[in-house]
This record gives sequence, C-alpha cells and structure tokens, in this order.
Amino acid sequence: MLRVKVSSKGQVVIPKKIREKLGITKGSVLNVKLDGKKIILETVQQPPQEIFIKAGKEITDKLLREAKTTSDKSYKLLAALGVIDDSS
Repeated sequence: MLRVKVSSKGQVVIPKKIREKLGITKGSVLNVKLDGKKIILETVQQPPQEIFIKAGKEITDKLLREAKTTSDKSYKLLAALGVIDDSS
C-alpha cells in the first residue's frame, strides 16, 4: 500500500509506478467513484486516435445526402405499407 498526501487544493499525486502500470499519462481521463469510505479511480479507455479520420465537406455532404435519401425511401415505404400516416 502506498500513501499520498492531499494538497490544500484537494489534489493527490498518483505514484509513478501505478501510473506506468495503468498507462496513465498527461491528459488521461479517470472516472471517480465513491464506495463507502473508499475513493475509486478507474481509467477510461479512449479509442486510439488513429481510428479517426478528418472528413472534409465533400465527404460529409455526400454522406448526409445519402442518409436523407435512405431516410426518405424508408419513410415512403412505411407510408405505402400503412405503418405510418402519410396524409399530412
């Protein structure tokens, strides 16, 4: 068991050994829970940045048009089947 001291601002330092073992680095996000008299810190697993791409207007506009078209087709099909009321 390791002991840490609480600062005047309520801050504690997570010992380096523990940070390294859990992969906690600057900017890491932690969940804080209270369990009776215990404070529990859990690492939040962030998706790796390399799975994201930057999408420009030419990509997003195409996707939005496609989604709207698909949505319109679905709406018309449901109306034709009588599932929804298309009288408006």
